[in-house]
Amino acid sequence: MTSPSNLAIEQDHAWLIAIPKRDEFTQPRFHFGERVKWSGEDAQGAWSRKTGRIIGLKFAYDSQWHYSIHLDTEFLPPEAIAEGVWLTEAELKLVPDSASIRKQLKPESEWMTTQQAAQILGISAEQLRKLRRRQLFKVGYHYRDTSVPGSGLPRWQWHVERCGKALEVPPEKRPSQPVSPRQK
Repeated sequence: MTSPSNLAIEQDHAWLIAIPKRDEFTQPRFHFGERVKWSGEDAQGAWSRKTGRIIGLKFAYDSQWHYSIHLDTEFLPPEAIAEGVWLTEAELKLVPDSASIRKQLKPESEWMTTQQAAQILGISAEQLRKLRRRQLFKVGYHYRDTSVPGSGLPRWQWHVERCGKALEVPPEKRPSQPVSPRQK
């Protein structure tokens, strides 16, 4: 007979997330237990890359998600492990692993509004529009106009994954396109 102390017991946790119906509210990009990575300065002022698992999240008054992260302990001193960290959505990137629940979730829309896309990409909405005018993004592939024909006011939607890949190209290697006075 196996004693209970010899059994590896995994606990399943259930989380309830209430979603308010407000315009500034966005769905979280990351979920409990997912592994994420980010870069930042350490206590000595040196830049380093870190990883950890999300153990909490909150939608703050600054209209963005903040994540509580338990740091991976592999290369950290004990005093850094005890601290944990809170970071915003724009500072994080997903590290795919077997604990991710993404495959079980309803897929997010590939196309997002300017405000949502800018927040996810970590840039301002104006910077996103400026990069479009400078032709870093291609119409129909990176962005599309969903406005009513003849309305005169564009309503842009952005394919965030494709835009993110375009932004990964260093600025000095991007094709330079002149901006006409009308586009400014």
